[in-house]
Amino acid sequence: MSEAFHRLNLARAVTDVRRFNYICKVVQILVRDKLQNLSGSARKILLAIVEAIVMHSLESDNQVKTARELVHDFVSGLYSGHHCGSPTLLFQHQGAVSGLGELLTDRQPLTPAESNEDGVTFLDLPREVLHAVLRRLPDHVALLEAAKAHEALESLVEGERRLWLGLCRFHFTPEQIEARTKQLDHIDWRHEFFELKKYFGMREVYADMIHICCHCKALFWKDHGHPCVSVDAPSVRVTPQQFVDMLLFL
Repeated sequence: MSEAFHRLNLARAVTDVRRFNYICKVVQILVRDKLQNLSGSARKILLAIVEAIVMHSLESDNQVKTARELVHDFVSGLYSGHHCGSPTLLFQHQGAVSGLGELLTDRQPLTPAESNEDGVTFLDLPREVLHAVLRRLPDHVALLEAAKAHEALESLVEGERRLWLGLCRFHFTPEQIEARTKQLDHIDWRHEFFELKKYFGMREVYADMIHICCHCKALFWKDHGHPCVSVDAPSVRVTPQQFVDMLLFL
């Protein structure tokens, strides 16, 4: 696993917006479910990736909530159960992750009152533009988090049925949607989204993913490709869960 993390350069790849969510999902699976299966050296590399996520989130003032959740899960995992490696190394990792948590706790986002009075803020944009931005959010979590940011965004999220209709059409097939809604006279698309999610699950969509070459079995980022003796060798995408399973069980 250490070699795979090194060759795929996951710590540096978190600065690529196309790969950030994929790497965070891999880290989330590892810290929540697989932490006790990791060796001390693998845990050290995982810590370096989490640190890179935290530093990138703080510097860009983006995805801070995601970084905070990962650190919280990492801390909880390190302080529960049995872990491989020496007690001294485990103690060092606990201290390092707790330090990252303190960095995130101290960071407070800027409020509109603290911004440049002469500048244009996001909330100054026309309602149609705000709606167009919200429509491009990938899932319900992002929508609900946006609604917490300001009452104007909350009004859009709560009142615009097209936002939830768009999420339904993105994550579920027409057949799945019809199976749930064909008997309804009035459709509350927000309610139906959560019903569809409960029955069918959601699509996993990432801008860039790790692939495995069907010829040489190499793992690589799809956008970068890899050197292979077969010029036209096909590849198969690897979901975060499949990637973790490969690292731990193959």
